[in-house]
Amino acid sequence: MKIAGVVLAGGQSSRYGQPKMFELFADQPLYKNSLIALQENRLQPLIIATNASLQSKFAGDKIHIIIEDQPHQGPLSALQNIMINFPDVEWFFMLASDMPYMNADFVQTMLTFIDDHYDAIVPEQVSRIQPLAAIYRRTALSKATRLIQQNKKSMKVLLEQIQVCYVDFEEEYPTFVNINTPLDWSQTAKKESTYE
Repeated sequence: MKIAGVVLAGGQSSRYGQPKMFELFADQPLYKNSLIALQENRLQPLIIATNASLQSKFAGDKIHIIIEDQPHQGPLSALQNIMINFPDVEWFFMLASDMPYMNADFVQTMLTFIDDHYDAIVPEQVSRIQPLAAIYRRTALSKATRLIQQNKKSMKVLLEQIQVCYVDFEEEYPTFVNINTPLDWSQTAKKESTYE
């Protein structure tokens, strides 16, 4: 069974004002927290989904770079594009690039829930689901394609149409903290990472 590790790094960072995935956290670019969490679980291939304007910033990571045909179409479009480009991969562990506390233990825990009865394995808290820290099976591709053709770009809409295993996590589980605004970053940057 082949499981790819995917870092989503093609967003506009419109609320942040500049590409937030390159901010330094624990002395490394923010996106590397997600990349390292996947690497440490030996997922292959490792993929960064981004846009042409950011491609050169990932040089040297020795990973596959997938460029969006049309930039800023959202994670559902990125997932579809990756599944099409890697036809021999069955499962795709997808992580956002703006999660400073992402870590290998979380990835390892999620991997234990992979089961052929499901099309996706998604973390769930009391108040929200976390579709950008989740695992998707190739069987979701046809539904994803249909939604995109209908100009529906929501990951939540996809999850409503496929078989999902929801994995419970505590409401305050720190791994899901993400950076959307400069205020988010200023609060997070003051804290020392608890995962190394």
